[in-house]
Amino acid sequence: MSLPPFAYHVARSFEEAFELRRQYGDEARWFSGGTALMLLMRADLLHPAALIGVCALPDMRGIRVERDCVRIGAATPHAEVAASPEIRRLLPVVAETFNHIATRRVRNVGTAGGNLAHANPHQDPPTTLTAFNARVVARGANGERRIPLDGLFTGYFETSLQREEILTAIEIPLPAPRTRAAFIKFLPRSHDDYATVNVAVCLTGNAKKVEGIRIAVGSMGATVLRSAEAESLLVGRAPDEARLKDAARAAIQGADPELDSRGSPAYKMQVAPVIVRRAIEKALAA
Repeated sequence: MSLPPFAYHVARSFEEAFELRRQYGDEARWFSGGTALMLLMRADLLHPAALIGVCALPDMRGIRVERDCVRIGAATPHAEVAASPEIRRLLPVVAETFNHIATRRVRNVGTAGGNLAHANPHQDPPTTLTAFNARVVARGANGERRIPLDGLFTGYFETSLQREEILTAIEIPLPAPRTRAAFIKFLPRSHDDYATVNVAVCLTGNAKKVEGIRIAVGSMGATVLRSAEAESLLVGRAPDEARLKDAARAAIQGADPELDSRGSPAYKMQVAPVIVRRAIEKALAA
């Protein structure tokens, strides 16, 4: 299906972007890589009167290491995140995750911020970035605010971003000493498909004692799952076989997987605890 007609504007300043948004109101959409937006428009699910390009806005692209975090500009393509020497050195699991996204062509066009703003729970970056306690920077006409990823995703394709806000950056806290991490994407089909389940784990400690842990599970509901109960079962303890089994089961409490080509809900509920456990063990062995 061909695209519906629309106006296209490239904003050169935030002031210009917000003015264009005021002019078009709800009939406008922010535009970055557009990989998901174009699919929705071609499928006749979205009919924006205007697309407002944000890639030319100041400081929207690039990666830099700051005092306490790594900052990724929202318009940075996935491929740049995956290949970044800074990301590979400081956050290798983040680089690995971005390298799992779809195909090389999509990774060269799609952007890190657009991926999060799209809020598709089957995507890979939301899971890993949640495990790393990342936050996004959102800029509106009245200033900036920082939103933890735990508070960004509110539903399927839904976020807590306000209508006029632009997601400008992702900030990933620098890992504490003795931090270990792992990401596993389980999928029975081609490597560029969405996962049946994906799991990311970020922990401090070792096989004798877990000092802190964040477990994030994707593709098992409308948002990325985190279970305080699952994490508390391991913190301050040795991750023996029984605790790992209990934590893996607790990690998917509240899951509501959908029926799709990657498996039935019952199948996903059986597979997910296995992948959670493997991810924890992989992190411990890192």
